[in-house]
Amino acid sequence: MASTSKLNKDLWTNITRLKLLTKPDAPVKFILEKTPFDDEEDEECPKVRDEYLISGRILPNSNIFKDGAYRIEMKLIPRYPIEPPEVRFLTRIYHPNIASDGKFCYQLLNNASKWTKGTTLAAAVQTVVKYVDNPDADYAVNYEIGKEYMENRPEFNRKASEMVKKYSLPRQ
Repeated sequence: MASTSKLNKDLWTNITRLKLLTKPDAPVKFILEKTPFDDEEDEECPKVRDEYLISGRILPNSNIFKDGAYRIEMKLIPRYPIEPPEVRFLTRIYHPNIASDGKFCYQLLNNASKWTKGTTLAAAVQTVVKYVDNPDADYAVNYEIGKEYMENRPEFNRKASEMVKKYSLPRQ
């Protein structure tokens, strides 16, 4: 990771940008729930760690997923910001780009979105919402769901809608 003071400044800036995703005119909606700054008694900066966790809820826009919110966790790994954060869904979702353990397809953040060290966490959230709304079967981490998405969309839509009703969080 970058030097502690630079990392904290960049992290604070990124968290501020994430908070802007609650505004009505934001391109996607994200409700920030927990940041590395929340646990610290010293308000200046979080302690140096190997990884930092940020969590919140995304509010997708597609017809299938728009009725629910999904809690995600972004883990800033030791090579961040050179490499994107690892994103994991804490709320169950039926989706080809999300593994059964909740891990979002890393290649969609790293390769497909052309990650650079200057890419913001808000842009990462936008990428996640983009692919939740518009799955990419070429990057399916769950082969069976990806195949179903490509070959039997009505069945995929039915199963995904059932999961939304059963597991998604309220959009508030």
